[in-house]
Amino acid sequence: MANPLVWGSQSAPRQFAGTIHFRGEFAYLEEPNHDWNLLQFDTPFTGVADQTAAATTASKLRSSYNESDQVIFHGVLSDKSFGAVAFCVLFVC
Repeated sequence: MANPLVWGSQSAPRQFAGTIHFRGEFAYLEEPNHDWNLLQFDTPFTGVADQTAAATTASKLRSSYNESDQVIFHGVLSDKSFGAVAFCVLFVC
């Protein structure tokens, strides 16, 4: 199911709070409603999901956060779902 915080294809820039998780080479933000969003640094904002950029983001975040830490990020949440696969990226700005 798509994240209800995404209006159309992306949210307005704002703060997002939740729990950080590291799975494989990627980092995710779990929001209180249990949606998981892939984290990707994206400054200046482009809104383009990039696996290499997301892996680099996770690597940098691992040096500052531990699994299950409570975090707050500022960014844009974008719906990148395709077919039946729900997929959102939080572009951290």
